[in-house]
Amino acid sequence: MNKFLYIVIVICFLDLFVQLPIITPFAMSLGASEYTAGVIVAVYSLFNMVGNVFGGYFSDKLGRKNMLLLGMGIQIIILLTYTVVPSVALLMVIRVIHGFSSGLLTPAAFSLVADLSRKKTIGRSMAFTGVSIGTAAVAGPALGGIISANAGYQMVYLIMAAIFVVGIALILFTVRESTTRESRGGHYETNYWQLMKRPSLIVAYISAFTLMVSNGSLAFGLPLKTQALGLADASTGAMLSVFGITAIIVFGTPLNRIYTKFSSVTLVSAGIFTIGISMILLHLVPNTALVYLTMVLYGAGFSFIFPSMNKIIGQNAGMSERGKANGIFYSYFSLGSVAGSYLSGIFATYFEMPFIFIGIIIILLLSLVYTAHKKSEATAEVM
Repeated sequence: MNKFLYIVIVICFLDLFVQLPIITPFAMSLGASEYTAGVIVAVYSLFNMVGNVFGGYFSDKLGRKNMLLLGMGIQIIILLTYTVVPSVALLMVIRVIHGFSSGLLTPAAFSLVADLSRKKTIGRSMAFTGVSIGTAAVAGPALGGIISANAGYQMVYLIMAAIFVVGIALILFTVRESTTRESRGGHYETNYWQLMKRPSLIVAYISAFTLMVSNGSLAFGLPLKTQALGLADASTGAMLSVFGITAIIVFGTPLNRIYTKFSSVTLVSAGIFTIGISMILLHLVPNTALVYLTMVLYGAGFSFIFPSMNKIIGQNAGMSERGKANGIFYSYFSLGSVAGSYLSGIFATYFEMPFIFIGIIIILLLSLVYTAHKKSEATAEVM
């Protein structure tokens, strides 16, 4: 596997994480209200879903490398527009296009990793993509915060545009195209509806949705937990880092042999159950030390799920349809994140127990994974 491809994935996700600490204050500095700033944050995720679908389709039709180059080219233009945006209305438009162009990249990148991986090692290859995303998740917010504090919001986007120029150079000179003329010519043979209802892929879709429901719940509820314990706001970031570091340790060390030793469905099921329990524990634990231990548990569950569900996509979608399958898959990612934060808000408002209810929902969703897997086995036996 080309190690430079993992650097490309870091760059793709760095774009998302760099913005986390700055987009809301940036919008408000232009005169946006808190509500409007929230909408500006949300439209990125909404149109990211649309970009995932288009990016998946065209990575099958045009090739993974071409799609990455196109998406990164659009990213550079959009990032530069942030440096001169004069109004809230224009910022909203930029966020729509930015979310879409960012969504073009993910299906192409992950399909490329799956295409180039040997069948026996695809799980470990996907684990290393987890290291890439974890690296972006740890470095991105810190980078965005430090640069904006010292040189302003516009400088963050200027530096990110320069980083994407480096990304284009890496793709041009170090990444080879994985699709063939035959696979690109046959991309139309499988449509989105066929992929959406394929039982083996449904396991991955539900897993992605479930994982991001928990993540959205964390984004909403963890700051409330730290406040309830009388901790500073910075503690939330430290707790999130603990789960990220735990996952990276599993992804990037010999522990990643679990992805070849155990079946993907087994690991996904164990991971979903683990994060469901960790959600419930987050409500129950009474002190800071136990919250950190719970976040370690959550990180372990996350590490079981992420490479395994990507492996399921790689193994159950052919090269001519893998981009579309990844497009659907990452749309479920965005949908789960929105659903998790929204449902947590409702449960917090009416019951003051967001983590308890989200934990129960996550464990119940495990039954859908089991049902889809059994249906997949039955379909395989018939064939």
